[in-house]
Amino acid sequence: MSMRTSQKKQVLSFSIFIILLAQINLDIFASNFRVSMGVLLLPILIFLYQKIAVLPILLLSGFGVYLSRVLIHGLQHAFSYQSLLDFFPELIFYYVYGCLFFLYFRKKDYKLPHRQCYLALFFMDYFANLSELICRLQLNAITPSLQINILLVALARTVILWAVITGLSQYKFLLISAEHAHRYQRLILLISKLNSEIIWMQKNAVLIEDAMAKSYRLFSQLQEQQSDPELTQNALTVAKDIHEVKKEYLMILRGLSEALDLNLRDGDMSISDILTVLQNSMTILANEKGKKLVFHANVEFNFKTDKHYFLLSVFRNLFTNALEASCDDNVTLTFTQQEQEADYLFEVTDNGPGIPRENLDQIFNPGFSTKINFETGEISRGLGLNLVEDVVKNQLQGAVRVESQPGKTTFYISIPKKQLEVHQV
Repeated sequence: MSMRTSQKKQVLSFSIFIILLAQINLDIFASNFRVSMGVLLLPILIFLYQKIAVLPILLLSGFGVYLSRVLIHGLQHAFSYQSLLDFFPELIFYYVYGCLFFLYFRKKDYKLPHRQCYLALFFMDYFANLSELICRLQLNAITPSLQINILLVALARTVILWAVITGLSQYKFLLISAEHAHRYQRLILLISKLNSEIIWMQKNAVLIEDAMAKSYRLFSQLQEQQSDPELTQNALTVAKDIHEVKKEYLMILRGLSEALDLNLRDGDMSISDILTVLQNSMTILANEKGKKLVFHANVEFNFKTDKHYFLLSVFRNLFTNALEASCDDNVTLTFTQQEQEADYLFEVTDNGPGIPRENLDQIFNPGFSTKINFETGEISRGLGLNLVEDVVKNQLQGAVRVESQPGKTTFYISIPKKQLEVHQV
């Protein structure tokens, strides 16, 4: 069965790389016996890609190295039948090395265990070199000096291989760690946003209950007054429909709350880590809006809290509002945290246009918003600051106020320490 097109391309490209790398070589020990770096590429490819077509790659690259040696020698000197014979043992090296490599790593499921593999690679290198020397010199290859030399070559190539793979391992680890950290930050923000929506859903559940009660009272009043039967029946239908919506709504809310509760009780974060997550998120948001964010943070006491999702919701809404309200391309946000006797005081200041005096009393009301996209007609939900107030007051038993003037708006938030500090069980 023929290999798939993608695998054929892989075999061809890897073979070419090995052939090119094999041009870095030294002609030592014996006539036309060359020590090259091409064979080092195969273990590196196994490390990077794991399962690759080892035998086809070695067969093709071995023949390619042999042919390149003959061509280069012919161009430098002259093409002859003798050169074909002189470089033929290089095929022996690659084919012996390839067979040993294939047999060993097939049993290891093409993985590179740290200690065993380097010892095995050392002996593969040695036996492949020994096979080539025997092909060239017959029994004259079995001399102490040549054996020591090829052992040193095998050791040198194995050490180089170890250094390269160790370096790649560290680099790969750093990339994975950075990716995991990025994913973790996105997950934390997602849970924070879900937590905000859950709070609104809980408030809306009360409104749904109230609407259902009003509809049923309307039905009762119409029935007592013997009003139009169709109108009375419609009022009852509305009450029943709202009741069904309420049941489904509460089921969804219960499921989300139970799933989210597991995450809300999971671990804790320091205030500096919270700010790091938010700064990274806000920087990305600012770039998307074509703005540059300058963020300053002054943390007096870097405490840990298990209410980090609530603080993320509060500060994220304040930062986002400042970023969206700014008319300038450069947005400066300043975060300050201070420790008082029984409270933590947080200040969030931006350099935006400020809040008009007549709007200061309304900004925490649900639905109030001055942000509108004149291109799309989209209006903000106006829930961000209301959520900030709700979380601070009802969830954390704190207080929030705002002072604003053109070019400077500051939100002051105070929260009792006992509400934020991690509670040991």
